[in-house]
Amino acid sequence: MHINVKLYGDLKTHAPGDKNQFEIIIDPGATLENIFRLFAISEENCVSLINGRRVNKEVYFKEKDTLVLFPQICGG
Repeated sequence: MHINVKLYGDLKTHAPGDKNQFEIIIDPGATLENIFRLFAISEENCVSLINGRRVNKEVYFKEKDTLVLFPQICGG
């Protein structure tokens, strides 16, 4: 199954090569938690969107979904 991935901010360092947008092939039934493990990204400091909607780590992917990950921003 193919999904599109976009990494922003400091998370770009986890991208293959020097592209922050790329396509990956994952197994059917893969969850966001699997993607975090694949790219060694900590979900605690990350905002996750699939097709523009915020999701939790248990969500399952569908063919051609777009995953966007960016670091949480804290202000004060």
